[in-house]
Amino acid sequence: MNGHHLVSFEEQNSAYSRLRPHPMVPWTGSSGGAMTSRTRRPSAKTPISTLRGKVLAEVERRRGEILGISEDLYRHPELSGREERSCQVLAALLRRQGFRVRVGLAGLPTAFHATIGEGKDRPRVAFLAEYDALPGMGHGCGHNLIAAASIGASLALLPILDRSGGGIEVIGTPAEETIGGKVPLVEAGCFDGLDAAMMIHPAGENRVYTTSLAAATYRIEYQGRAAHAVVHPEKGINALDALIDLYRMAPTLVQEIGDGGHLPGVIREGGERANVVPDRAVGEFSLRARSLQGLTRLEEKFFTAAREIAAARGCRLSIGKMGHTYREMRTNGRMAEKFKENLRFFGVTTEDKPRTRMGSLDMGNVSQKIPSIHPFIAICEPGLASHTAEFGRATISERGQEGLLLATRALALTAVDLLTDPSLVGEIRVEFERSRPGASPR
Repeated sequence: MNGHHLVSFEEQNSAYSRLRPHPMVPWTGSSGGAMTSRTRRPSAKTPISTLRGKVLAEVERRRGEILGISEDLYRHPELSGREERSCQVLAALLRRQGFRVRVGLAGLPTAFHATIGEGKDRPRVAFLAEYDALPGMGHGCGHNLIAAASIGASLALLPILDRSGGGIEVIGTPAEETIGGKVPLVEAGCFDGLDAAMMIHPAGENRVYTTSLAAATYRIEYQGRAAHAVVHPEKGINALDALIDLYRMAPTLVQEIGDGGHLPGVIREGGERANVVPDRAVGEFSLRARSLQGLTRLEEKFFTAAREIAAARGCRLSIGKMGHTYREMRTNGRMAEKFKENLRFFGVTTEDKPRTRMGSLDMGNVSQKIPSIHPFIAICEPGLASHTAEFGRATISERGQEGLLLATRALALTAVDLLTDPSLVGEIRVEFERSRPGASPR
């Protein structure tokens, strides 16, 4: 398996359990909001073409280093909550480059926050790095490439920060595949005071305007009463029947709420022996909708159905939430357009038709807090499924390496646009405020 250790489903569940108990800790981030009068600008304005040239030259100079980050993470995959080596390697690299790095945020020991150009200088732009792997397939979602692109972009900007003004932050966001590590980071204030956040995701297409579903996962447990399934079935209460009733009802609940809803589920436990009426049944259900409002409606219907089934079957019911609620992604159009322009600079076209199929992203929670983009960069053919070992191998293929360098360049150049153009930052902020749910049109 290319010399790297593939982790099992049991190991992933163990790692997931380790994450949940960590308490939330307070965070004091950089202060402020959008561009202010305290924004510093260089006394002698350097042409943006010169700054762009320096950034692209730095990407080329660091080409081997950037590709090496992705390769190293690929060869050493770590599960959500166990990304100790990945976190330490990335944090140490940034420290060597002059970043001030703090490891351990919001109760997540493998999260990190790296800053350079601190102070009152604005704007502040963040690159987000993911680095957790999947059980049994390593980096089958390409998080090795995500981390390499974000860190590569931050390093490419170092030669121009003294001329562009502003500051750069890299936020290491673990556990995307399980609890959604960005959610507690948002809640702890780790994104306060930032003007923009960016990351990319490898895919089978180039896409700038990203959408995603709001999502929440629940554990359902029915408890009945055991009895001999043949001799005295009437003396038992079948918990598995109750869970199967709920499983079968899921499509109807989705149809009732519309809003692009989905309600996939699995049965984790359904009894021990065929000749014993199951007295315990456990399932997990992932509730999804296009908006938080739609998700809330689906949750209400789901809980009501679960309770009614419990009453009808004579079972006891317990419902537990797993992880955090993912918000829908709000791509900032103005920032996305700049990223798209930078892709066009390299002759790359994008797919702009609305997606008919999409998953859920904890980046959605970040995008509800500050202006954000989450573009997709092609590293393979469109038909190759993610969350597979084949997709992981694509991240270190020749095409995957080309996609990584393209992503690094586009991220870095978009940051140059933000760092050098106060009016652009202002436009991005105005769009963000106007697109908030419930905001009054102007």
